[in-house]
Amino acid sequence: MRKQSLLVMVLILAVAGLGVWLGKLRAEAIRERPLLQIHFDHHEHAAVRCATCHHNFLDGTGKTACYFCHKQDPELGSRIEKDFHMFCRSCHVDLAQRGFQTGPVRRCAGCHVESAGAGAIPGAAQ
Repeated sequence: MRKQSLLVMVLILAVAGLGVWLGKLRAEAIRERPLLQIHFDHHEHAAVRCATCHHNFLDGTGKTACYFCHKQDPELGSRIEKDFHMFCRSCHVDLAQRGFQTGPVRRCAGCHVESAGAGAIPGAAQ
């Protein structure tokens, strides 16, 4: 019985260690590898206040595109996909629910494109 308890404890510690290692590996991959390229046309968003997306206009936290700061900061980088998806999608969903024409809310290809060209978020995959 004691050996079984010890074995269970060792397995729990091994799984926890593996989880920590995988978490660090994921964080490094997020910082080092490009996100999927997206097409974003500022002209289509002209009715939105710049500071709605570019908080750095108000708080002075960044001098470059959002992609670079959010990707390089370990805390922000670990949730960059979730944050960006929720930020963009929540605005589109809100507008659609109020009866306005809006951008994509479901299909990945609505935003993510193989070759975005002009209007692509800087630093995204080439």
